[in-house]
Amino acid sequence: MSDKPCFKVGGLPIGIGHVKIVFADGSESNCEFLGAFKADGLEEYRFRGSDVLVNMSIAAEGSRGVIGFSALSLKDLSHRFPLEIGLVVDKPCNVLALTTHKDSAKHYSNAFGYYNQTAIGKEPISPRPPDEPEHPPELGYIEHEDNVRGYPCWTYPVFLKGFEDTPCYSVFLLADYGGKYLALLTLTDKTTAYVWPGLKLKVFSGKASKRIEQSIIVSLALDKDPYRAVEDCVNAASSRVAFKPRSVKKKPIIMDKIGWCSYNALLTEDLSHENIVKIVGGLIGRGLRLGWVLIDDGWQDEVSRGGWPRRFLARLSANKRFPDNIGGVVKSLKGLGVGSVGLWHTVNIHWSGFEEEALRELGGGFFSKFVEGYVPPPTMEEAFKLYRRFFSWLRDSGLDFVKIDNQWVIHALYNGFSMVGEAAGNVELAMQAAAYANGLDVLNCMCMAPENYSNFLLSNAMRISIDYIPFWRADAKLHTLFSAYNALLFSHIAYPDYDMFMTYDPCAKIHAVARVFSGGPIYITDRETEKTDTDLLKRFVLPDGRVVRVDRPALPTRDVLFRDPYNEPVLLKMASETNGSISIAAFNVSKSGGRIEGSVSLDGLPFPVERVDHAYFKTFSGEMGILKRNEELPVSLGELEVEVINLVPVEDRKAVLGLKEYLLPRFPVRVLRLPEGRILAESLVSGTLLHYVDGAFNESEVREGSLMEI
Repeated sequence: MSDKPCFKVGGLPIGIGHVKIVFADGSESNCEFLGAFKADGLEEYRFRGSDVLVNMSIAAEGSRGVIGFSALSLKDLSHRFPLEIGLVVDKPCNVLALTTHKDSAKHYSNAFGYYNQTAIGKEPISPRPPDEPEHPPELGYIEHEDNVRGYPCWTYPVFLKGFEDTPCYSVFLLADYGGKYLALLTLTDKTTAYVWPGLKLKVFSGKASKRIEQSIIVSLALDKDPYRAVEDCVNAASSRVAFKPRSVKKKPIIMDKIGWCSYNALLTEDLSHENIVKIVGGLIGRGLRLGWVLIDDGWQDEVSRGGWPRRFLARLSANKRFPDNIGGVVKSLKGLGVGSVGLWHTVNIHWSGFEEEALRELGGGFFSKFVEGYVPPPTMEEAFKLYRRFFSWLRDSGLDFVKIDNQWVIHALYNGFSMVGEAAGNVELAMQAAAYANGLDVLNCMCMAPENYSNFLLSNAMRISIDYIPFWRADAKLHTLFSAYNALLFSHIAYPDYDMFMTYDPCAKIHAVARVFSGGPIYITDRETEKTDTDLLKRFVLPDGRVVRVDRPALPTRDVLFRDPYNEPVLLKMASETNGSISIAAFNVSKSGGRIEGSVSLDGLPFPVERVDHAYFKTFSGEMGILKRNEELPVSLGELEVEVINLVPVEDRKAVLGLKEYLLPRFPVRVLRLPEGRILAESLVSGTLLHYVDGAFNESEVREGSLMEI
């Protein structure tokens, strides 16, 4: 037996400590290393166990690479975790992990039943959850079946001191090596990989087989800049599996204007044509120019057996609360001036699939034992036919986009029948192709599993955190925390969706700021329009309905990448840019409450900036001043407080900060620099223009379309 193999990514040695095979009969085989050779430009490492050969392939190109494998066996390999690979890497200083471990959000189950009900004036159906829940809870070993039954569709950030504490079912790691950073992302190709404690890769197949063809399982990248390491890791993956990065895909149609979603406003029981039109009409009557509406769960003509989620679509029709079917409510909404209307459904059409009448209407299906209902077939051609019929019905109803939920379930629907990666790729790609062929845009949800993000070839918007829970203080903290750290990865794959929120939630301000910094779609879910906080909406919605947002999804600042703002006395800070300004949001999401003192500096940003003096404006406090190039700007926040800091470089002793009425003042202003230090500022809307000239801050009232020389 030769020495154990080792390869390098960006100069960091990564060893293969062990390779273990698990067979369908439960027996195991520890493989021995036979040697290395090159094939098709790849470094191949061959291992042999009892009755099995395993080839590991490494494609390392400078600072990034991917790992794949293939296996050939004399007897069936396990349909669950047929392969375990132990990687050996030096111990890092700190690790940020994103895990799908179902226990990560165990307090949320009661929160759904309590706050979703009380927020709409109904009796809670669950006990009240604590306002200071433990996060993360203990995330120990859990059987695969138990994890799958817990809906492992979201990722949750966990801050670690080493790989040994990595939770089971983790999909992403960012490790700090004191000046260099290693990013690792698990992928679905033919199989699906997860990271387990001790930097073990556990590979799930979904079908017992004697042969597993070449399957990419992880991508890696090393860089002295942590943000570039993550981006390179995603780009390395996109060159080997089916997705493409956000930056090269079409921007979704729901990005530019404010939206409204029915879910928290009406849940499922109160969803009706009448209630939707009443609420939307009420919002428009209060001056909100809604650009789009999303009709969420509850519209279906369904059969329920045993309660949620045992709900099946009976036929391609809305229920009796929609007397003119879906087309009727779409027509009413567009008659009110709404530009686009979307409809919710799941990847398997409904939570547990569909019944035989819908099966005939859709032209076929696959009976899944996991949900005990019909679901889309796991072959590309048949899945495309089914989705094409379904989306044609939606298109004929006048819809413009779909929210496709429950996508993680692809992992389990075809268990024992198809390799998980083949089924996932066929269903995801057929779904996207059929939607876009019918002119429907896609908002993805419950889709943070490798089977989903590895196949986002066309789709370019995805929910990146568990559901918003109205009125729950803990959710305002944890939802913001989850979204911020999940964006570090997923904003490279699609525009991040931070979910809807109610404007009269006591924590609405923190939710609003987080969504402005998401860089993705922004939408509300108000039920009682007389309570709608129009003053808050005016801070980030222009009179024509366009939303104020950062240029690109904001990311956590450098000084909190490996800190835990929920359990440590540090502010959560996110930063991006907006139309020539630096935009920073600071949140106090501490579990323990109390005031936290912090600061911002040019050194801590997730992107390089010119080291010059900057004029600053704090949106909520109204504080203005000059931040010198090497100074820090103090920020002090009480529990659940938020501040937005806007920085504009001072050039020729001048700076245009923008309109002070908006969360991001530079968003509605065009600035043109002319020769000899002259500056022209054009305001896209009316407001108060803040500008700095020769040591003094000034305010000027401006009208829409007006030009002002500074």
